[in-house]
Amino acid sequence: MKIEEIYEDNIIINKFKTMVVAAGTGGHIYPGLAISEYFLEQSIPVSWVGTPKGMENSLVDKYKIPFYSISISGIRGKGLLPWIKLPFILFRSILQSIKALRVDKPDFVIIMGGYIGIPMAIASKILGIHLIIHEQNAIPGLANKVISKFANQIFCGFENSLKGKVIGNPIRKSISNIKNPQQRFKNKAGPLNILILGGSLGASAFNRLLPPILNKFTKEQISVIHQSGEKHYEELVRTYLNLASGVVKGPPWLLGKEKFIYDIEEKYEWADIVIARSGALTISEFIEAGIASILIPFPYAVDNHQYHNGKILEDKKAAYIIHENEIENKLLQILLRINRKECFLMALRAKKDKLNSNVSNKIYSYCEEINNEK
Repeated sequence: MKIEEIYEDNIIINKFKTMVVAAGTGGHIYPGLAISEYFLEQSIPVSWVGTPKGMENSLVDKYKIPFYSISISGIRGKGLLPWIKLPFILFRSILQSIKALRVDKPDFVIIMGGYIGIPMAIASKILGIHLIIHEQNAIPGLANKVISKFANQIFCGFENSLKGKVIGNPIRKSISNIKNPQQRFKNKAGPLNILILGGSLGASAFNRLLPPILNKFTKEQISVIHQSGEKHYEELVRTYLNLASGVVKGPPWLLGKEKFIYDIEEKYEWADIVIARSGALTISEFIEAGIASILIPFPYAVDNHQYHNGKILEDKKAAYIIHENEIENKLLQILLRINRKECFLMALRAKKDKLNSNVSNKIYSYCEEINNEK
C-alpha cells in the first residue's frame, strides 16, 4: 500500500510501508532494530512481528512501531514431539501471519532469520508481498535456507552458501559512532580493562569458569566488568561472593557485574579486550568499532555457526578463539601474555577492511527502487 506524502512545494512522493520480522535472540532483534531506526528516520512506517514472550517485547518501542505476535517457537534439538506437532503449529502461525499482514498492509516484509520467518514468508508469498531476507551468520540458519528458495531478495552479513548480496550486518548508529582504536588507546595506562559479555540470554559457563581464572590476577593487572544476562545474574553474584570470601562487591579487580548493559557504546570504549560469544551481531559490532576479543563460541549453536562467525576475526588476527571445553586450559595462558599494545593492534586489524557504508541504507535504497518501479 503506497502512502502519498505531500510536501510544501506540492510535489507528491510515493512512500511505502515495511514490516520487520525478528524474535528470539539479540542476534536477530538488534539488526532488525537498526533497520527500523533508519527507516523511521526516513519517515517510512515500520511494523514488527515477534512472539508473545520473546525478548523483542522489551526492546521494540511499541509506541513508535506497531507490534504483532505470532505463536511459534524453534524445534531443532528439542526431541520428536515438536516435529509431530509442527504441521498444526505452522498452520496456525500462517493464519496469524496472514491476519497481521492484512491488518498492516506492508509493501515489504524483511525477515531477519529464525523460526518465526517461515510462517511470515509463506503468508507474504500467498498475499503477493515483496519478501526480503537478511542472513547475519557465516553459516545460514535453517529458516533462511528454506525462505531463500522463494524470497525476492537475499542480503547477507558475510559470505555464505545463500549466495545473496553481501552488505554486512545492520548496526545501530550509536555503535558506528564509537571512537576509533587510535583515539581509545591513546595515553591509556593502568590495568588491562576486560569486558565480559554473556550475550542477550546470558552464558552460564562464563559465570562459572571465568571468575576463578580472573582471580589469579590483581587489581593492578586487570579491571573487569561482567555482564551475565538476567537469567544467570544470581549465579554470577554467588560466584563472586565465594571468590571474595563474602565481600559484597566481589574481588578488588571487579568493577561491576550487570544483568544487561544498556550503555554498551561506553563499555566498548572503556574495554581493551572483550570476552564474548561469537554471534553474528557481536562480530559485526567488533568489526564496526574495532574491538579486540577473545571469542568462546556457543558449543550448541545450530551448525556450529558461532565458530565460523568467529573465524572471520581470528583469520584477521583480531581475535582468539577458545572452545568452551578449553577455557580452563587456554584462557589463563592468553591473559598472561596479552598486553594493551597487542589489544590495540588486534583492534586495528578488526576494523580494517570493514564494510564501511550504511547497511540499513542499502536495504532502504533497494526498497525505494522497487517501490518506484511499481
